[in-house]
Amino acid sequence: MRCPVCKEPELNTHQLEADLQSRDCPRCHGRWVPSYEYSRWREAHPEDLPERAPEEAPDAPEVTESGVGKLCPECGRILLPYKVGHGLPFSLDRCGACGGFWMDANEWEALKARNLHDNVHSVFGQAWQRRVFEEEQARRREERLRERFGEADYAEVRRIREWLWSHPRREELLAFLTNPE
Repeated sequence: MRCPVCKEPELNTHQLEADLQSRDCPRCHGRWVPSYEYSRWREAHPEDLPERAPEEAPDAPEVTESGVGKLCPECGRILLPYKVGHGLPFSLDRCGACGGFWMDANEWEALKARNLHDNVHSVFGQAWQRRVFEEEQARRREERLRERFGEADYAEVRRIREWLWSHPRREELLAFLTNPE
């Protein structure tokens, strides 16, 4: 098995977790996890750990994606990228044929720091990817509004909006604001 990033080095068997083996590249430190290995590990660890917020995982390592297209080291098919989201700026690359996935250096550690390593199988699902897309859209919308209004005005409008939406007489206040007298 050869590295899908470096193309040359043989991947070495590595104990990623108790009961979970990966195939690691000695050059780029990426990791290949066969689907049967992850599935077996997940069956042995069925509990879902609560996700940690980014501020709860200050020791999460920095991740740099390789940014290259990759071929599956098991079956040679193209690996497809799936955004992780949830405040993590990288994608996992999965083979649609054999189901194995590639992680660039430190991606497992970053997932583990946030307790998302037990949800890797979900990352490849439609529901997860839809939430990631919606997260990204909301972030972009917020950036545009900050740019348009300026930081101070945007912060003030958000404060007013939060106050308004939590107010018990919200409907009356909205009617007053939208109907000039």
